[in-house]
Amino acid sequence: MQWNFEYLRLRFPDKKRLRFFSIFVAVSFFFWIITKLSNSYSSFVEFDVNFVNAPPLIVLDENPNARLRTDITASGFELLIYHFIKNEINVSIENADYNLGTGKIDLMGQKFRLQQQLYKNVRLNRVSPSHLNFKYGKLKRLKVPIIPPNNINFKPGYDQAGNWLIQPDSVWIYGPSKEVNKISGLSIESLKENDIDGDIEETLKLLPINQIQYETHEVLVKTKVKRFTEKSVEAFINIKNLPDSLAIKLFPQSINITFLVLIEKADVISARDFKFSCDYDQAQINDTNSLDIFLDIKPNYVRNVKWKIKKVDYLIRK
Repeated sequence: MQWNFEYLRLRFPDKKRLRFFSIFVAVSFFFWIITKLSNSYSSFVEFDVNFVNAPPLIVLDENPNARLRTDITASGFELLIYHFIKNEINVSIENADYNLGTGKIDLMGQKFRLQQQLYKNVRLNRVSPSHLNFKYGKLKRLKVPIIPPNNINFKPGYDQAGNWLIQPDSVWIYGPSKEVNKISGLSIESLKENDIDGDIEETLKLLPINQIQYETHEVLVKTKVKRFTEKSVEAFINIKNLPDSLAIKLFPQSINITFLVLIEKADVISARDFKFSCDYDQAQINDTNSLDIFLDIKPNYVRNVKWKIKKVDYLIRK
């Protein structure tokens, strides 16, 4: 029995010899793999297609899920990369045939462009299918005005003293007809400044809208800002659409109004610069004994006109 154990010990290598042998086999296998992968092979590789270079008024349907099968000659390393890592390729639809919602692109005509997207030593032998079809829709193009900024944080005693100058004042937009038809104006981001006490001149970005593309993404906004003061006057109320055969008495006949006015205009402004009115036709429709008060005319250099009484009672004298 002792002889058998000694025989087995001598028969098999010790741990150091086994470890050395294992490393030798692993290194040999590694170099064998490197040698094999360095050789060139021809193989079929499938790519997911990214459609690019769509014409300006063409929009692709979501998730086209197009695939391209190619026969390429490349090293083993490159084939592994194309099979498992880099499996996307761009296909230009700039010169596709567009007809009734379906586009058709000739892939053989793009073989050189496809070849350029592969590694330098890779040869593109064949492309299948020879043509690709895809669904598309046409975008609508419309020029839309810019909505002026609002909620401006002026320093106390200051306010806007002129109209907004917006450059450009309208922008071309593109998008699906259904979405474009919903848009009557484009909003812009808020002003960057706070406690404003000087003229405004800022370049602001247009706020994005889902599925809508802009020809211009920024606009310049300008306006004058000056110092204002608060003032009050008593203004007379007029009556509109009153028949000549009737006389009417309002209760009250005038109202007290407060407003902000440019400091340099405060001394010259008076109640005559305002026009308030009630519409007698409203009484005919609503059959009530009160009428709403409307502001018809105010000076351009006046802001934030307020009056507490919103309705007046009336008495008809025939």
